Parts: sequence; structure tokens; C-alpha cells
Amino acid sequence: MKKVRKADLVNLIAQLYSDFIRPMRVWEIAEGNEGVKIDVNPICIYVIDHHMFESASDQEIRIQKFAEQIEAITFGNLKVTYKGCKVGSTINCLSWMYIANAYEVVE
Repeated sequence: MKKVRKADLVNLIAQLYSDFIRPMRVWEIAEGNEGVKIDVNPICIYVIDHHMFESASDQEIRIQKFAEQIEAITFGNLKVTYKGCKVGSTINCLSWMYIANAYEVVE
């Protein structure tokens, strides 16, 4: 199993998130300052976004593009296994992804 630093995984996910889902400053995503939270553990990575979006179907398309790219870039070591979005009222939007992690995460 290949070892990777936790910070490198977070930065990679933040960069792809900015590229494919929501254009934002990568360092803000990585630090969790802008409503996007990335939680890395040895088995899975959770990504949760509390930003509003217009359409659940459009958001799911963006998430799917992200999923395809992260799997290709990491040669299948990171794979989105569960994803979704929910639109409640205008202030209650949520999208999420669970990413299976085949790397050994080191601090």
C-alpha cells in the first residue's frame, strides 16, 4: 500500500473540487473555511458542501465529473463510492461524497 500525506490528499481533493464542482480558492477548501469540509481517515474520505446550488441534477453532474477525474488521476486508489445532494429551502442545500481510500495515510 502506497503511503501519502494527509495534507497532500486534502490538497488534491480541494484542487479537483475547485476545478469540477465549485470554483473557489483551493487553500480555503483545504482548510474548511468556506463551507466545504474534507475529513480524511484511513479508510474513507468524506466531503461535505453546505453551499447553495441551483439544481440537484446539475450538482450531481459536477460531482460525477469530479469522481471520474479523481479515480483517473489516482489510478483507482481514490474512488467515489457514494454521492448525493439535497435541496431543502433556499438556505438548506447539501451535497456529499464518500471517497474510498486505498492509500496509507500518514500525518
